[in-house]
Amino acid sequence: MRILLIGNAHDELHGGRYYNPESKLRNGFIRNGHVVHFFSPRDVARASTIFRSSRIGQKHSNRAFLDTVRVFKPEMIVFIHSVHITNESLFEAKRIMPGVRLVQICVDPLFRSKISDVLSRRVDIADATFVTTAGDALKTYARPGASVSFVPNWIDPAIDTGRAFDTDTQAFDVFFAARSHIGDYEGDPRFEFPLAIEKQGDISINIRGVDGRPIVQGAAFYDNIMDARMGLNLNGDRQGNGKDPAPFSLRYLYNSDRVAQVMGCGLLAISTRANHLFELFPENEEMVFADTLDEVLEVIRRYKRDDHERRRIAEAGWRKSHRDYSVDIVTQYIEDVALEKSLRRAYQWPTTLY
Repeated sequence: MRILLIGNAHDELHGGRYYNPESKLRNGFIRNGHVVHFFSPRDVARASTIFRSSRIGQKHSNRAFLDTVRVFKPEMIVFIHSVHITNESLFEAKRIMPGVRLVQICVDPLFRSKISDVLSRRVDIADATFVTTAGDALKTYARPGASVSFVPNWIDPAIDTGRAFDTDTQAFDVFFAARSHIGDYEGDPRFEFPLAIEKQGDISINIRGVDGRPIVQGAAFYDNIMDARMGLNLNGDRQGNGKDPAPFSLRYLYNSDRVAQVMGCGLLAISTRANHLFELFPENEEMVFADTLDEVLEVIRRYKRDDHERRRIAEAGWRKSHRDYSVDIVTQYIEDVALEKSLRRAYQWPTTLY
């Protein structure tokens, strides 16, 4: 099958985001026997104007997208980060290629209005939608003849290659990286927990992208991950400027792709219980959980002392991730649902279709 994948290539970073979700999707579809053309509307738009403006170049990007549809003749169009492509262009793609399946994928939290707005605008276009949040909140984005379903964060065996559980020679006990303060709020554990851990004195932590620390990307990102024994898998949970967490229905099983990077490289993942990830990774068997700073510190110190147990749990989580949440398997599921086939295997996540 010919698949046109729309996402961000980040050409300006010269490979700095080679591990982003859409790159892994491309690899998964290819390993499953499909030919994939990767179209990056943001990069095309930026390249089309001397001002390097994706907003100014949007019209050019949409023309290039439709030209690609005419030449490549995709049987499926998968769009993951695609705000530069208009609804009108997607409808025109369906006119050019009758029968093409339009598949929308969302890896961002539903409790951010910008994300939910994008999904809502695509409701009448997408033939199938996949979201890294589960449960009844997905009903909002369903329509007759177009299903909505949960997908877990996917790992890529060609990218997430670390085996941190195999050694104890890492320079750091803990790793945490962020790329921005998008959606941050007072008391946000993504920014408060790492800094508080650093102040303890008895725990070595490698912090990137927080409190003015430089971000890390490209191959160096994975070099840093693999130089730690444990990884903080922390997520924000605020809706807009609210002081209280977003409703649980908008957070159920949600996680950023950090979980795939940490567990896919064999670190012991430390998460909060807020999003019920223990339903996918049993507590103290494949992942460890801590909800407060004191509990996080206790967990880190426990597994720093008991390296054998750290390795056991980390390896179990690594094996689960590579066995059940590989992008090869996730893209099989996407294909099964989008083409309305019978599921080819017992997928190890909620497969309810809304």
